[in-house]
Amino acid sequence: MGRRALAALAAAPALAQGGQPADYRWKVTRNGSEIGSHTVVFRREGDTLLAQSDVLIAPRVLGVVVYRYEHRYTEVTRAGRMVSVRSRLNRNGSIVEVEAEAMAGGVAVRGPEGVLRLPPDAAPLSWWHPERFGGAAPLFGTTTGKLMDLRWTRAGLPAGGTRWHCEGEVDATMDYDAPGRWVTYAVVGDDGSTVRYSAA
Repeated sequence: MGRRALAALAAAPALAQGGQPADYRWKVTRNGSEIGSHTVVFRREGDTLLAQSDVLIAPRVLGVVVYRYEHRYTEVTRAGRMVSVRSRLNRNGSIVEVEAEAMAGGVAVRGPEGVLRLPPDAAPLSWWHPERFGGAAPLFGTTTGKLMDLRWTRAGLPAGGTRWHCEGEVDATMDYDAPGRWVTYAVVGDDGSTVRYSAA
């Protein structure tokens, strides 16, 4: 499974009682076999929301781990706008770190491409924020720090839900229910296989 399949994972979270977003806990499968997990845990402090995303992918062959992908990604938003991002990716022992911070006049990003200056409305590709999709905001990769080339299509679902599909650097399909909660995810890997999420 390649970089496109795991680039960034999260859609505007439906709010549970008291305005606290409900956490996500996913089981990750490939070709019908479980290969890992993905959790997104939220914490609100006033108008500041912290989201911590943890992905662990470790497929096994005959009980032996043959590939390891660990991605911890923390995003802070305030009043709906991104404040900062911290990302650490461990791919088979190779570490990549990305940091981004909203500043006057733009978003400063430090990552494998060096120091980048992105537009003021730039935001990370987080699947729990569908309000950013479809060109609503310039999106950058959480493991690269670079602006992404994505093409979006949107379709309605029964009971008021929404299906988003993106192509380009990531080929993925995501469904959201009427309140905006992320309910399905499927992404095509570099090898052509499909990785799917189901509720853990």
